[in-house]
Formats: sequence, C-alpha cells, structure tokens
Amino acid sequence: MQDVRLTIRKRAFPSQGRVRLNVAHLPDLGIHEGENVDLINETSKKTVTTSVIADTMVREGQIRISEEDLKMLGLNDDDEVLVRRSLHLQEKLSKAAAEANTSISKGVGRLDNAVKKTAGEVKTGAAKTADTVKKETKKASAGIGKAAAKTAKKVKKTVKKATGTGDDL
Repeated sequence: MQDVRLTIRKRAFPSQGRVRLNVAHLPDLGIHEGENVDLINETSKKTVTTSVIADTMVREGQIRISEEDLKMLGLNDDDEVLVRRSLHLQEKLSKAAAEANTSISKGVGRLDNAVKKTAGEVKTGAAKTADTVKKETKKASAGIGKAAAKTAKKVKKTVKKATGTGDDL
C-alpha cells in the first residue's frame, strides 16, 4: 500500500465526491472499489476525500475527477494529484491518539525539566535569602545588644546619681 501520483482528467459528468480510476491502481492503494481515497494537492496541502469507482475505461496513470472537487483542491485538468488510501475512522482515531500521546509525553518532559530548573532556582534563592537574613539578624542583634548595654549603663548612672553613692544596684 502506497501513495500513487496520477494525472487529472476532468469528468464529463458532475459527480462530486466520487472519482474514477483504473482497476490496476486499487492494489497499489490497498483499497477495493467503493472505498475512500484522499486526493492531495501537494503544493497547497489541500485534501479532498472521495469514494472510488473502478473503471477499466480510464487509462492507467490517470484519474477522473469532478470539476467541483478540482476547484476544492485548487487543481486543473492535466495537473498531478497524490492519491492515498483514506484511513477508516478507527484508524484515524488511533493515529490521532498516538500522536496526542507523543505530544503530551514531550510536553510533560519539557514541563518536568522546567519545574526542576525552577525548583533549583527557588532553592538557591531561598538559601541566599536565608544567609542574608541570618547575617542581618546577627548585625541587628549585635546593634540592639550594644544599645541595650549602653542604655543599661546610662540607667545605672542616672539611678546612682538619683539615689546616691551608697546604694548598690
């Protein structure tokens, strides 16, 4: 099963949503008549999903497409279109779930790394802050101690003056 690149021929009768292609292309696409294929404009990445009618009257290497589908794809007669087997809904869901799982796993990994980095930065910042607070507390404590001792000396001196030299405190 692979993608097949075919030359477009506009259908004579309108038949939007259906394409005709030679029976020989069905095994290459891994499909049976009536199943769906995606027609892909490789330049614009536009895609149209259509059902397949196998037709021995269509030349190998060509695909018959309605004018409406050509307009949706942005292609013209004689352009090439990439034809790919359209995935069934269950396959699409499984593929989307697998892609989502991969994307979520990558996102979780990036988030985990960012959280670890931030936690390290917070820890480092907290340690620096704790050291700074400790130093400043020691300075303040020493300053308060000196001021308290000086005040106590002044109070003793004042009390001695007020009470006389004979009283001991």
